[in-house]
Amino acid sequence: MLFSRLKDYYLALGSFVLVLGMTLYAYYVSRANDQAEDAQLFKIKQVQIKATLERRMGYYLQILKGVNGLFAASDTVTRHDFQSYLNALQISKNYPGVQGIGFSAMATPEQVPNLERRIRAEGFSDFRVWPEGPRTEYSSIIFLEPLTGVNQRAFGYDMFNDQTRREAMEAARDFNLPAMTGKVRLVQESIGKAQPGLLIYLPVYYGGKDPVDLAARRSNLKGFVYAPFRAADLFYNTIGNDFNDISISIYDGKEVKEEALLYRNASNLEADESEDSLLMAQDVIRVAGRTWTMEYKATRAFTEASGIDQHDLILLGGSIISLLIFFVVWSLQRYLRSNQLTELITKNTTAGLFMLDGRGYCTFQNPAAARLLGFDLDELKRRPLYEWVHKGQEPGNLAPELVSQKAFTFEDTFLCRNGNSIPVVCSTRFVKQGGAVVGHILEVRDVTEEKKAQQALLESEARFRNMADSAPVMIWITDQNSDCTYVNRQWLKFTGTTLEENLGKEWVTFVHPDDRQAMNRAYQQASQSRTEFKVEYRLRRRDGDYRGVVTMGIPRFSAEGEEFLGFIGSSIDISDRIKMERKLKESADTLQRIFMQVPAIVGLVRAKDLRYTLVNAYLSTLYHGKAKVGENALNSLPEAQRERFKTVIQRIVETGEPYIGQEVPITFEGSAQEPEYVRYFNLVYEPIKNSRGEVESILTFAVEVTEQVKSREQLSSINDELNQKNQELTRINNDLDNFVYTASHDLRSPLANLEGLTTALLETVEGKEHSEEHILLHMVASSISKLKGTIHDLTEISKVQKDLDSLAEVLSFAEILAGVEEDISPMIQEAGVQVEASFQVKCVRFARKNLRSILYNLVSNAVKYRDPNRKLKVKVTTARQDDWVVLSVQDNGLGIREDQQEKLFTMFRRFHSHVEGTGIGLYIVKRIIENSGGRIEVSSEAGRGTTFTVYLQEHPQPVALCN
Repeated sequence: MLFSRLKDYYLALGSFVLVLGMTLYAYYVSRANDQAEDAQLFKIKQVQIKATLERRMGYYLQILKGVNGLFAASDTVTRHDFQSYLNALQISKNYPGVQGIGFSAMATPEQVPNLERRIRAEGFSDFRVWPEGPRTEYSSIIFLEPLTGVNQRAFGYDMFNDQTRREAMEAARDFNLPAMTGKVRLVQESIGKAQPGLLIYLPVYYGGKDPVDLAARRSNLKGFVYAPFRAADLFYNTIGNDFNDISISIYDGKEVKEEALLYRNASNLEADESEDSLLMAQDVIRVAGRTWTMEYKATRAFTEASGIDQHDLILLGGSIISLLIFFVVWSLQRYLRSNQLTELITKNTTAGLFMLDGRGYCTFQNPAAARLLGFDLDELKRRPLYEWVHKGQEPGNLAPELVSQKAFTFEDTFLCRNGNSIPVVCSTRFVKQGGAVVGHILEVRDVTEEKKAQQALLESEARFRNMADSAPVMIWITDQNSDCTYVNRQWLKFTGTTLEENLGKEWVTFVHPDDRQAMNRAYQQASQSRTEFKVEYRLRRRDGDYRGVVTMGIPRFSAEGEEFLGFIGSSIDISDRIKMERKLKESADTLQRIFMQVPAIVGLVRAKDLRYTLVNAYLSTLYHGKAKVGENALNSLPEAQRERFKTVIQRIVETGEPYIGQEVPITFEGSAQEPEYVRYFNLVYEPIKNSRGEVESILTFAVEVTEQVKSREQLSSINDELNQKNQELTRINNDLDNFVYTASHDLRSPLANLEGLTTALLETVEGKEHSEEHILLHMVASSISKLKGTIHDLTEISKVQKDLDSLAEVLSFAEILAGVEEDISPMIQEAGVQVEASFQVKCVRFARKNLRSILYNLVSNAVKYRDPNRKLKVKVTTARQDDWVVLSVQDNGLGIREDQQEKLFTMFRRFHSHVEGTGIGLYIVKRIIENSGGRIEVSSEAGRGTTFTVYLQEHPQPVALCN
């Protein structure tokens, strides 16, 4: 009874269910959108956190590189230099989170006493290298700023003695790159609970140059600049309080392990938040060779940040509206008849509906049925329906006795009134009245267009496969699950496999193992964004050889353009192209390095529009960056010179002949005080022609000769005014202008070219270490290196001519000697030298670089020219004699014969050929001493040793503070 009454009001129930269903659908869609928005915001914050951390760590690395540059640019960095440099950076103010910046010096067991003595001489009487104990290598923190508070605990600490710190220091040393330690405990931490610590190291090498190989890096290691961090302070000051609604955990290494935890900003997460959070992610960050794993979890505050959720309001409002609609429709349904609804549905349906009685006669048809077959109802009532649509053939599935028993669906072919046959799909359902079957309803749908579409699809697939198998490239198709569904004949021929061996994920096995991750990442990114992609990887050929291929994929969509179906793509073998591109790039890089490093103007100007296609650093610097690739060459020139330049280029284009100019004056833009100035160049404009003999570009090459021109002009104009300084000018001009200038300018440019060409030739014979060409090229490189050293020494001669009195400062003999010993420590260790120092006069006012040069040459010569038959002893002393400070360097080496002593300070004079040298060192020492008003004496006996005595003039300013 109840069911019968409800059936009469099914529209009300249906309306209720429909609206409620729509409400539930809107609720789930809205909730999904909210969750998607939360997930997107979560992803954005994750990226922001990572980028902030990477940017901040990048700043710290740049600071360390700057400190490294301080050591590379100076022969000796004092504590005052180190403090001044770091105070100028204001690191604690600008980059909070770092514990400090320091320098740790490397030392052998023999060097440790000298190192401790030198630091104590600076005023740190309790300084020592700790922890104590014998070992083959030591390091000691000698500089650390700020050297206050807890940082004083680290002063002198040997970080190389700790295994974790040592691994990072060795990695930085061997690869000449910043290296970070794992999780450590800083020595600055107090006893008890302490924050995890981290340290970053950057190596410092002797000479300020980066060694080219592993052996040189280990032998020339001077020490490390480093930065210690307290992990919690570092990450808190970097991330701040902007992400309190996300739990951020940072672990050392690639695994999430509690013992590797470095930092967590929300340790008080509730259990359900930490275990069941829907928004979780992991990421890795690479800093200074160390990997950190970052784990993100959204807290309840994150998901509740937006207040009342919209989907909850939708659910509540939709439920209320569903109930209201149900009662409204229930009331209206009382006034409607069931046949009215039936008539409405029947007239508006697109399928043909026929009501058949128990004998198969049609008693009703809807308008769609009349349009489908063309019969009117009066005609259909004369005979059973199957006789009309089958023209007297067997009734088939339309037999009354068959359709009266069950409901089913079948396909058939009906004849229309106009004689045309159409394919149809029929559905039948019997009708009962009083428990007995009185007829059935037949639904007929025309499927002509569907049949045509199926046939067209089959033909299209056949044409595609035929075309794909005939294409000269490898073609593949994947579905929405990234499974391969088809590869063409070229793929099977290339890999030597069958189609079954490539279906699903099996095709990935033919990709080189090292390339699979990059290839999968590119595919997955394109699949997520549903965009085209292009990726290169190596694919295994049928003979087992891996060949380079480029794969391009295009997304496929359904006919409506809404459903993503996968990708279709092609793969092309590009191994030959890759090899050719690699060779061309190597050749181009070599040629470009030669042009970019030559200390002369090198530029390439395109003839048709006068635009630069090549500009080296020298040319760009000369025109203050205005000369650059892609710019018109005229824009970098002053107005007065542009027309002349255009005329010269036009003449070269017309004649095809080069243009050569000697000592050509060129005007440059200057400062406000001097708007313009002139420099002189020897220049060549060489035309570059194409295959038709036409000038396409002009190579400009110019060497500056301003100094020669100005020197010649000055010497000619002021010769009479400088007669009283003739002796000094003769010495300076003869030694400096005629020789040093020639050596440092005319020789250095071709020498740099020879060095670049030799390096390029060495790269061509790489892997042939025992070949004659490789040995000869190494000999040439060694000779060039020696020649560069000679030119460097000659350049030093010119430096001692300058009046450096203004650069004089109070210097400690002990500090300068310690720096010299540190610089030549490899020589001292090899010779087993015992250096003794006794300074009665502890300090002197002198130019730092000059005093260091005197001690460096005298002590290094004593080590070089030692007697192999006895242990070398070098004694360095100072004393006061009248108005002189007397510096004495005594050794028990080979000694010098009496007849050779008067020529000892002559340039290029050497008396022992078994030791490499240029014969300039003592000449420089003598010039330094004499230019400062002093003198040098030598006392030597062959086979007994040599004593050099230097008399330095006492400066009028007092130096009692050091004594």
